[in-house]
Amino acid sequence: MIIVYLVLAIICLMVITAFYGKINIRKHWIGFAALVLLIAMMAIFFRQTFFVTGSPYHEIHKQVASTDLSSESVNGVKIDQVLAAETQKKDFKSKEVTDKSLQKEIKVLIPKKKEKATYWVSIEDADKNRVIHIEYGSDKLTTSRGIQFGDSVDKVTSTYGSAYRNLTKSDRYEQELVYEDRDNNIELRFGFWDDKVEMIWLTALDKAPI
Repeated sequence: MIIVYLVLAIICLMVITAFYGKINIRKHWIGFAALVLLIAMMAIFFRQTFFVTGSPYHEIHKQVASTDLSSESVNGVKIDQVLAAETQKKDFKSKEVTDKSLQKEIKVLIPKKKEKATYWVSIEDADKNRVIHIEYGSDKLTTSRGIQFGDSVDKVTSTYGSAYRNLTKSDRYEQELVYEDRDNNIELRFGFWDDKVEMIWLTALDKAPI
């Protein structure tokens, strides 16, 4: 299917390039029809891939049983919580969003109090103020079940169980273990180097990377 899309894209590009500046819809209707067909097929492809039950994206998230993560929070902040504007202004300060493509979609906050400035909170766009990501930044923090930076893979699995996705080809860490709570829309992700926890993320499952 991808090959078909590529062929159509090349045809459309050739048509547009050949007639750039002198396009006439009546004369070049085949090129326009191919372009419309390509756009429609891509829309169907992405919908079927990412949004429909039974699609590859959803099947990935059904590979393991759901784990109850409803008690997970960081200093009282939980995934899917709506963080009031007043609370944001009082307790947090903004952190620059380095990915320019995300600057209009999220805002990142860190606590103002130095003793609590050990995590980052990503908020969905300003109109919603929904917490969609919490990233641990200090070995002083623990998960609700006591896991912290430096703990081993065995300790994590014995604490949270065997219902996880094991990503051994992560582009960030030597290994990542991913726990999912589909009932509460929560993902808990651990990243490891040398069999030690180096990353802990809490993310809204509907915003989590595959």
